[in-house]
Amino acid sequence: MIEMREKKVLVTGAARGIGLGIAEAFVDAGADVAMCDRDGDTLESAVREVGEKHPTAQCFEILADVSQPEHVEAMAAAATDRMGHIDVLVNNAGFGGMRRFWEMGLDEWNRVLETALTGTFLCSREVVRGMLEREIRGKIINVASTNAQIPSTGISAYCAAKGGVAMFTKAAALELAPHGITMNAIGPGTTLTPGTEGFYQLPGLREAFLDRTPMGRFGECSDISRVVLMLASHYADWITGQLILADGGQSLLGLPRYLEGLEQLSAPQATATTIGDERTPPG
Repeated sequence: MIEMREKKVLVTGAARGIGLGIAEAFVDAGADVAMCDRDGDTLESAVREVGEKHPTAQCFEILADVSQPEHVEAMAAAATDRMGHIDVLVNNAGFGGMRRFWEMGLDEWNRVLETALTGTFLCSREVVRGMLEREIRGKIINVASTNAQIPSTGISAYCAAKGGVAMFTKAAALELAPHGITMNAIGPGTTLTPGTEGFYQLPGLREAFLDRTPMGRFGECSDISRVVLMLASHYADWITGQLILADGGQSLLGLPRYLEGLEQLSAPQATATTIGDERTPPG
């Protein structure tokens, strides 16, 4: 098992799904964890859940919207005040609307990119400043998606945001390397969470996704959190600027078309309108 004792970790989008799974994996490994999200009620419940499983763990909540610079600044300051410093940042917050791009309003487009892409930049910038000041050889892991490389219909904003996260990871890693700080990204494939399991169980969609997953099953949050934990550990000291796809081989075959798949389903089942950990992520 990877040990992360005495490590101080900040995870965004940690109230549910993949983010919650990542936070709990770090707690399991012995780290102190600041869990950040903009959904206060869900975040409070998530932190309580983790605390009940690990009563001796240092795990606490920070309410913040990562698309807002002042929130990010306050978040980093609160995490640093509580833990002393930050060794590991996991940029997980993100979501995406599902509609054709020409039917999408600018506000919707901006909200998707501001959360996943601009949020990753803002959080990384703030945390890296602290790492450089304290000469910490830290780790930053960005949660991208298979959609960073593989498009599908109805999620153009999400694809653009996650593609931007992947390229930001590469460019920022070049700048961070001389300081001993690594930055990598993980691209989850189709991953089941309590909030998304119903979406992927819809008749037709389930078969379409499984047919394009060579390993024959959907991912679990633990499949993603174990890779994140590895990238945050000393085992990944020589890895930086990489996008690692944890997708059961989906990237070998490509993804089915989201929008057409939903439209072919009979109402009222086809009700999913959002992807990402907030509601119905493809990964």
